[in-house]
Amino acid sequence: MMKVTAAGLIALAWILPGMALAQNVQPNPPVKAIIEAALKDDRAYAFTRDLTTDIGPRLAGTQAEARARDWAVARLTQEGFSNARIETFPLTAWERVHESAAIVGPHAQRLEVHATGGSPSTPAGGLEGEVVRFADMAALRAAAPGSLYGKIAFVDDIMPVTKDGSGYGTAVVKRRECSAVAAERGAIGCLIRSAGTSEREVHVGQGARGQQGVLPVLILANADANQLGRVLAKGPTRVRMEVETKVQPAAQSGNVIAEMRGTERPDDYVVLACHLDSWDLGTGALDDGVGCGIVTAAARLVADVAGPPKRSIRIIYFGAEEVGLIGAAAHANAMKDKAASYVLAAESDSGDGRIYQVDFGFGAATETAKAAIATALQPLGVARRGDNARGQSDISALRPLGVPVMDLQQDASKYFSIHHTPDDILEKVDVESVRQNVAVYALVAWFGAWTTLDFRAQ
Repeated sequence: MMKVTAAGLIALAWILPGMALAQNVQPNPPVKAIIEAALKDDRAYAFTRDLTTDIGPRLAGTQAEARARDWAVARLTQEGFSNARIETFPLTAWERVHESAAIVGPHAQRLEVHATGGSPSTPAGGLEGEVVRFADMAALRAAAPGSLYGKIAFVDDIMPVTKDGSGYGTAVVKRRECSAVAAERGAIGCLIRSAGTSEREVHVGQGARGQQGVLPVLILANADANQLGRVLAKGPTRVRMEVETKVQPAAQSGNVIAEMRGTERPDDYVVLACHLDSWDLGTGALDDGVGCGIVTAAARLVADVAGPPKRSIRIIYFGAEEVGLIGAAAHANAMKDKAASYVLAAESDSGDGRIYQVDFGFGAATETAKAAIATALQPLGVARRGDNARGQSDISALRPLGVPVMDLQQDASKYFSIHHTPDDILEKVDVESVRQNVAVYALVAWFGAWTTLDFRAQ
């Protein structure tokens, strides 16, 4: 048993109030200066322009993604970050080579399609089968085993457009599950309606996360899904599908990491993240080139305004996010015994939509910190939502390790109709919205790295 001396009690009497004060003291962020600087700052846009021009699309595991990593290391070094490096990890890389679909018979016509990520190839020359339409995945799951023998399943649910992007999660279930579920019922292939609202631009994406599919899956543009539905209403309809893909089982991806070193607590890190890979139809400007530009510009801007940080800022451009958060899993595994060094994490991965609300994933005794952050963000139109943050995209892999996170919710009204499509290009980036994002992330960075607040406090 430890003995407590009178001297020890006197010392505690001085220390404990100071500990309480550290959690209750009201920080004094330079809100006005940061916002004014951010709303005139175009470094995030310039970053996005240069990445999408110099590299273009950056499909996970490809040479283009490798070139993007080298580009990013050079850019972060140029921007004044230290120890820019690549954390590599293996993966199976997939690329599309050729894809097509057409209605055959009396209503013969071409359909606008692209394959899901991970789709296998069809047999040489393609495959042909009668199409069976299902209103959604629940209807397909309800089909009897063997009922689709030799046929093509067509899952036709439409994505609802919502500000918070919640409709997207429902709409892409068919992309992830149609291959396996239809195969169990004897189907030879899948057709699925595209997510988003574009009539002719197909929204692509990964099938089963981190896996190669069982059946070939083609995504129909919305107008073509409508057309196929009208033809089906006239009677039995057959479609010919042809898919050729390339798979590299022993490919490599990587996370790009760099720091802005803290002056007082250099081994404590505030993580600002994005993902560097993209899909291959556009140039990945909104998903997620601009996110990388936002977090990079935010860190630089707040340092320009407030001087060197007390804690270190760690910038992470995750690799292979699009194909199943593979880079996130690799980094979480590397950090599992060092996660305590991550004092706060946030990720930008919803394009350029204005941030309109914040959700916290902090410890129970952090109300002072949360209130201060929420107050600082109010002038930017950001409302406090609650305490249910799970970490967006790649950062979600750090949350189970006990890392405090913030979810900065962006207006996704346009995002889910553009990302993963050929329209994911620089011309779709709204500079004013990007500046607002930079201001928000700069303020978050200030609270994380220019104070010593404990976001884990219980």
